Amino acid sequence: MSGEDGQPAVVKVTAEQLGLQLGEEYAGQLDIDLGHLTAWDPAPIDAAKYQGEGREEACLETARAITQSLVNRLFDLPSEPITGGRLAQLPFPTTVLPRQRPLPKMKELTRWQKFAQKKGIVKKKRSKMEWDETNQEWRRRHGYKRVNDDADVPIIEASAGDKPGEDPFARLAREKRERVSRNKKSQLENAKVAAKSGALPATLKLAAVLTDSGQVSKAGGARAVPKGKRKELKEEIKLASRLSGVSTASMGKFDRKLKGEKPGERAPLGKRRQFAAVTDTAGERAKMGGLADRFIRERADDILDVKKAIGKFEAEAREERRAAKEVIYAAAAKKAGKG
Repeated sequence: MSGEDGQPAVVKVTAEQLGLQLGEEYAGQLDIDLGHLTAWDPAPIDAAKYQGEGREEACLETARAITQSLVNRLFDLPSEPITGGRLAQLPFPTTVLPRQRPLPKMKELTRWQKFAQKKGIVKKKRSKMEWDETNQEWRRRHGYKRVNDDADVPIIEASAGDKPGEDPFARLAREKRERVSRNKKSQLENAKVAAKSGALPATLKLAAVLTDSGQVSKAGGARAVPKGKRKELKEEIKLASRLSGVSTASMGKFDRKLKGEKPGERAPLGKRRQFAAVTDTAGERAKMGGLADRFIRERADDILDVKKAIGKFEAEAREERRAAKEVIYAAAAKKAGKG
């Protein structure tokens, strides 16, 4: 079917022609928020209507009518055709919903982050590998077998500033210990600053109020803790105690219980991996056999040469027949010699 201009004519089909029956909308006043796909009646509830034997039918009819009103508003929105139907853009929600949890606190910047922000230093992502001039190969930037590792240097070239009689290897080890000590001190200072804003887990919060000797500092001691935060500090201590209790090899199973500790407090926080017993040789043999069978089944075409296997089998059969004939000939010759 085409129109006067040769273009296909638009055929409009009504719901009555399709046999569809549209339900009536809600008779009362509704507050509709299409952004959240919600609709509700702000008027007081008619208690008599939703009591008695017909309360189920009344609730279903009210829910159907409100849903029908909401769907009709959705079809009134501007839409565009897509594959399988039409797409309508929902408006921005008008109802402010409360948050389930409070807003997360901003993480305290470290001294280096503050310095970099002040100087405009932008962090650039570096590759994990770096070229090692000494070994003439690519190595990791940090960790095991790292690039320019002091332990790999067999000879250290002397400089004009070296002290007479000083061991250069011992000097490198001492400088490394000093760098590690400075990093730990900076990390502790950053933890103390971040602990004031409550942006650290329990274990780091406890470490932030301790000095190098393990004593409680004056700035973070029990007397300096406000009364309102003593309960929070108690929970932090309990959590840190639980974490330390399950940090052993047995995850606290064979450790001595503390005084007042309740059963189940040292339960692992997650699932524990299962390891096979070292004395179960039969189980280990069966497991290895299953892995071997699976490997052979998956790569049978790559491992087994059918022609070579048949040739080997035929060669063994010929060898057996030859050996049997030699035995027969030897017995016949021996019998002829006696005769």
